[in-house]
Amino acid sequence: MKMVKNIAIVACAASFMFANVSFHMGNNYSGLDVSPVVVTTSYGASWALNGTTSVGYDSTLGMLMSFGVGNTSLRMGWNADAGNTSIGLGFTWWNGGDGLNTSISTNYDLRGVGDASDGNLSMVVGFGF
Repeated sequence: MKMVKNIAIVACAASFMFANVSFHMGNNYSGLDVSPVVVTTSYGASWALNGTTSVGYDSTLGMLMSFGVGNTSLRMGWNADAGNTSIGLGFTWWNGGDGLNTSISTNYDLRGVGDASDGNLSMVVGFGF
């Protein structure tokens, strides 16, 4: 029984290891209603769970779940270190490439900490396998 359990654990882990992995880099613009606008760079990775759902990490938004419909995605994130949560929409403008799939996207996320909130607009270049 222990061997069956170990095989099941390894099979489950392998399905995540060899899932569709993508990496991204983005320019984030926040504090859009004040001057000067805050500009930061973010990096991250995500793993596709199926054709429309992915889970990943973004250096600005923290843990990120994304649910896609066509070229649009609903994004939900949470960052325990910064104590914020986010919800937003993303749109993929372009996909291309064989092997190293490249994409260009725009995302708008509303980040909240307690009763304060701020918008985060990001322009993202993604690379996937």
